[in-house]
Amino acid sequence: MILRFLQLFILLIPIYSFSQKIIADFKYKVTYELTYALDSTKLDSKKKDMMILLVGDDHSAFSSRAKFFRGELIVKGNSGSTAKEGQTDFPYTIIKSPEDNKLFYTMRIAKDFFYYEQELDLFKWQLHNETKMIGDYKVQKATTSYAGRDYIAWFTEDVPVSDGPFKFNGLPGLILEIADRRNHYKFKFASLERLEPPQSFKLKLNRYIKTTKNELFELRYRYRRDPFKYVNNPNITISPETHKKYVERFTKMLESENNPIEKN
Repeated sequence: MILRFLQLFILLIPIYSFSQKIIADFKYKVTYELTYALDSTKLDSKKKDMMILLVGDDHSAFSSRAKFFRGELIVKGNSGSTAKEGQTDFPYTIIKSPEDNKLFYTMRIAKDFFYYEQELDLFKWQLHNETKMIGDYKVQKATTSYAGRDYIAWFTEDVPVSDGPFKFNGLPGLILEIADRRNHYKFKFASLERLEPPQSFKLKLNRYIKTTKNELFELRYRYRRDPFKYVNNPNITISPETHKKYVERFTKMLESENNPIEKN
């Protein structure tokens, strides 16, 4: 147990690097409608969220539209706003940096900011001759597998941006639609607009705590299951009986979220 704590502590030491500063001017805004099933036992009751991809010459940023609502990070349930516009099951921002061949997955948990990084070339795409139209764009079919799911994507070379929703990238054009073969997660193109003037963006990763994918989701689970213990705020008082009821309720809620987009 002590060894486990020390490993976690070492992983969560902030990594300071003056080179870890991301500055971008986003020129395009792509909006997707995400249809998803977090609960594998309720596949007939899918939910929807609007997701945003901002694209510049050197970087892109992907997040839920709710995170852009009033410029705040607002999350669903026991840790955020109850306003309908501010609710999301996806409280992350994914920054892609082709120049560095890096992907930065960032997330706020309570007052703490975390990130982990991956190589951009996560996907081995197979291109197919099949084409169709999505709106005014001619798109081509591509397939890949990632994190326990098989995907069908439709991309257009009419928009010469090798990017797409979530972590998806690496095709010779913009991904307008992508879904896993079971349609548990489907990103559907909604709109593309040019930003005039470009939207400025700056992120200093040295203000974030670098961790790993597994550790980040372990921390988020611990927080969502028992936010009172995670925050450990002496100004918050709660009886043991009430605390226990909250933990039981949050645990039940988390058990229903058994179908994440990344299964491994």
